[in-house]
Amino acid sequence: GRSSVVAEDDTHVKRSVFSPKLLAQAVFADPELTLALPAPVTAATGMDALTHAVEAFVSDWATPATDRWALAAAGMIWQHLPRVVRDGSDLVSREKMALASTYAGLAFTRANVGNVHAIAHQLGGKYHVPHGLANAVMLPVVLRFSLAAAAPRLARMAEHVGIRGNGDKATAEKFIDAIQAMNDAISIPRTLEALREEDLGDLARAACSEADLNSPVPRRMSAADCEAMLREVLP
Repeated sequence: GRSSVVAEDDTHVKRSVFSPKLLAQAVFADPELTLALPAPVTAATGMDALTHAVEAFVSDWATPATDRWALAAAGMIWQHLPRVVRDGSDLVSREKMALASTYAGLAFTRANVGNVHAIAHQLGGKYHVPHGLANAVMLPVVLRFSLAAAAPRLARMAEHVGIRGNGDKATAEKFIDAIQAMNDAISIPRTLEALREEDLGDLARAACSEADLNSPVPRRMSAADCEAMLREVLP
């Protein structure tokens, strides 16, 4: 991608840096290098890739090219992430997840990410919550908030991964429910243990500041919206 994240230890803030100079000239996505990853890390990083794909697909900056990458990534993740979490030695699924992560990265490099990432960055900066875990927990929550605006796109992705529907809001809701079910199946918690109620306001304001600058989202969130979403994942 053309982005990096810098964590400031003294302020507990994560800042995104964007530049075409950060683009890699070559990428080695070797599945054998991931064989030693424990199941919780495999699960969280896999859901991070799914978040990249979903947020790129519902982005206002999406293009036909990013749509193809995002859909391809989502389809592979849907099929192979549960398998590789169950059996970390499954090299075929490891390879598919490496390819899916690459495709999702191509998609969000052009189309960008959204509110899920804006919130996750604050959680990582404040509490050092692993980025993939923060994305995984917040993804279904943010998608429910975005449903009215993003339903047609979410329904299209739902049908691509094998969820039957009519391309309507109900299909999009099935997709969000299925994402939550996948989280549950791969032992992603529904709450974030580190999160504290007294921090919600500051976290929400920081997330909105990042999102307002960088995120071409289908539905913009206010600080009150963000705080309400964070409250849903309080332990």
